[in-house]
Amino acid sequence: MNGKKALTVVLVALAWVWTAYECDTIGIDVFDMLLKRFPGQLWIMAVVLTYLTIIWMPNHLLTRAVMGIFMLIPAELFKFTRPMLPESGFAPVHIVVGLAYVLAIIGMYGMFYPWRIEKLVGVGDGKERKPGGEEEAAA
Repeated sequence: MNGKKALTVVLVALAWVWTAYECDTIGIDVFDMLLKRFPGQLWIMAVVLTYLTIIWMPNHLLTRAVMGIFMLIPAELFKFTRPMLPESGFAPVHIVVGLAYVLAIIGMYGMFYPWRIEKLVGVGDGKERKPGGEEEAAA
């Protein structure tokens, strides 16, 4: 396994484990009812989903993993920034929160269109690689 593939696997696993952690700690009743039927269910799902993601979505996987992490940053960041928010007025923490939202939006866009993100940062050719081998130029 080369370095890029190993980094990709680590980032995909990090994104799924982080997602499981957020679902475990966020305190939404639906997650508790559906995803916590037995101890460790979320963590088992994270491992299984990591494996399935690597097998079923090999194209643009590194970009998708980074975009998944971008989408998770605000959830964890808000736990620390919420106590810093002032009662009224503007504070520098609002800039951090705004940047976190921008990262989340970039992550959402990049999850669905990773080839466009790759072209934007200069590491891709701007073509969607489909599992069958056909390529489609990005609009």
